[in-house]
Amino acid sequence: MSKMLKYSLLFAIATLVSRGFGLIRDVVLAHEFGAGYEFDAYVIAISFPFLLRRSFAEGAMTSAFLPLYNEKGKSNEFASAVITSLGLIALILTICVELFPQIVPTMFSSGASENTVLLASKLVRITMPFLIAIFLWSVLYGILNSHGKFFLAALSPVMMNIGIITFTLLLKNIKEPIFGPAIGFVTGGIMMFLLLLPVALKIGFRYKPTLKGIGEFFSLFIPAFLTMALSQINTVVDINVASFLKAGSVSVMQYANRLYQLPFGIFGIAMSTVVLPVLVNERSKYQEHLSEGVMLSLFLTVPAAVGLGVISKPLVSLIYEHGAFTATDTALTGNVLLFYALGLPFYSTTAVLSRAYHAKKNMRTPFRATLISVSLNVALDVVFARLIGVAGIALATSVAGVTSTLYLWKISPTFDLKRFSKIICASTLMGIIVAAINSLHASRLWTLLMVCLGALSYLAFCRMFHLEEVQQIKKIFRK
Repeated sequence: MSKMLKYSLLFAIATLVSRGFGLIRDVVLAHEFGAGYEFDAYVIAISFPFLLRRSFAEGAMTSAFLPLYNEKGKSNEFASAVITSLGLIALILTICVELFPQIVPTMFSSGASENTVLLASKLVRITMPFLIAIFLWSVLYGILNSHGKFFLAALSPVMMNIGIITFTLLLKNIKEPIFGPAIGFVTGGIMMFLLLLPVALKIGFRYKPTLKGIGEFFSLFIPAFLTMALSQINTVVDINVASFLKAGSVSVMQYANRLYQLPFGIFGIAMSTVVLPVLVNERSKYQEHLSEGVMLSLFLTVPAAVGLGVISKPLVSLIYEHGAFTATDTALTGNVLLFYALGLPFYSTTAVLSRAYHAKKNMRTPFRATLISVSLNVALDVVFARLIGVAGIALATSVAGVTSTLYLWKISPTFDLKRFSKIICASTLMGIIVAAINSLHASRLWTLLMVCLGALSYLAFCRMFHLEEVQQIKKIFRK
């Protein structure tokens, strides 16, 4: 377990730095644009390239690339073939959207106002080249992970956040200041690729145009990509349903999702990223590593979900409520974040279980799980949005995550119920303490205090319950 925990902590620390800059980015965007039609248009414009980033880099690319890259005697030739084939696809997609930019707002915001659609069509022509840069980055990301270089790969998205922050501030006085973050989005994607390139070259990667041996890769990539693309339909449906609600609903959902993605990226993505190469490289200990991956994921995400739920509104107020972002926006965003938090442990567990199937080159089972989850999410989006507004969209997402986890559980990881019970008890006690502190006072400094005390109290309760993860973490930091 120490190896998996060590790699996960390295990945989590790097991701924490990146997500920290992500929060700064969101603070800047909230201050400059609030929750209005301009920011709605920006969210729509980045949705398509960002969706493909998740499908390529954080999903299909890694899942199909790593098992084959580690098996191939000619790893450079294989990586070059991947770059050549998928690079052409990325280029064609980019050209098509540049020629017909209205495709994106039509896909992602069928209920948006005319002003929002027109502005989104302009912005998407700026943001779309991000796809080419991020595709190249995703190949280098897979190469670094296969060689155990998790830290820099996880840190690289900080460049995108730096790009958005920089250009938002530099161009805030132009006629249409929303063009600033769009330009920064693309610039940041290029910087992400350039950050990983020297390390990949040092490892020994050299590109030579070829398509040799690409057939086996596509036999794994296509179903994995369809699974990830299908899962991203949730995002498309969520934005579309939100666009039919009152103005600013898309923005509110985006702000809440950013906060939800902070613990999910630090803990959930960390575990799923690390578990795949470990399972591939150490097949003799497959079941042991899988079980540890699931338990570590729960150890990290259950308390995070409880914490997010308890201090959702104070946290939103701390980060966003200034400038154009109002107290009303805080209340709406806090409600959405609360319902997103419910699904955090389930989506993190689903990510680990999916990678376990991918390590065995089984792409069909995760696809079926995603199909069921997406179908349920689409149905519940409409129902819950009518009942409780934009918060219902987040609730539908969480319920769909539970369904996906239950379906994938048939891979049968060994589950330590006693250990899990201790995690639940420690998280519940932590939540009670944070809720009590929250009721005593209200200020931004007080919210920071609650976050710190929550983390410390959880670790203290885990130690009291003799959870072995605490000792492992202590040993790793001592080294």
